[in-house]
Amino acid sequence: MKLKAVFDSCVIATMLAILLIFCADGMPAQIGREKTFDKQVAALIAQMLNKSTEQQAFQDLEVLGCPAVPAMIEQMDDRRILPDPNISLSNNWPEAFEEKRSYRPKVVVDALAAILGQITGKDFGSIYNGATEPERKRTIQGWRDYLRKTPTSKLCGNR
Repeated sequence: MKLKAVFDSCVIATMLAILLIFCADGMPAQIGREKTFDKQVAALIAQMLNKSTEQQAFQDLEVLGCPAVPAMIEQMDDRRILPDPNISLSNNWPEAFEEKRSYRPKVVVDALAAILGQITGKDFGSIYNGATEPERKRTIQGWRDYLRKTPTSKLCGNR
């Protein structure tokens, strides 16, 4: 009986060692990248709260692109008021009739929804021009469901 327990322990230890070897190359780098985007997104959101850096922060969040989408979605509970409720994003759609899309977000989450829509082409509620609290909650839940159900490689579709 003791021999079987020792054998089982050795098998489990060997399997864990093999798993660590196979995962060692990819996982730490991915986790490091995710933490980097978390920090960048948090810093840019802080800049959104300063009138002199707000517009540049919007543009910089958009430039971070698809790899930063999970970090942006994680920050969507932020209801802090924006100093200047205006955002203009490049209109990259082939059928666009305007060079820029303009919105009037009231709080951080409104602006993040606009930027996420710009990056991913998805829309889980039109809160870009301000919204009620129930509308914001539904939109945030839509983005979180999308993040949970969508493989990272598919978050931005063909963009």
